[in-house]
Amino acid sequence: MPNPGFLIVVEQPGDRDPDRMPLLNRIAGSVRVAPVFTSMQLATTFLNQAQQLGYYVKLDYIFPADGRRLAEDFPDYEFRLDPSPRAFFGGDPGA
Repeated sequence: MPNPGFLIVVEQPGDRDPDRMPLLNRIAGSVRVAPVFTSMQLATTFLNQAQQLGYYVKLDYIFPADGRRLAEDFPDYEFRLDPSPRAFFGGDPGA
């Protein structure tokens, strides 16, 4: 994984919990798949393209994370490096 890797955190209803960072993800079987980007520019481009395709991401913030520690820091996630929005979300955004 890149170091740093840039992760997208999404808004959650209610108060922020500093011990819990809800990453943008999708469920694939029993696994939460999350995108990780090699640069802030790729992360913002991903969000812009996703919006143009009709995928709305309720963005809270984008942050740099130590790519060597992703599996340890986020054990419930499997990461995809620099995906396109279409590859990440798949399917029809209106469905």
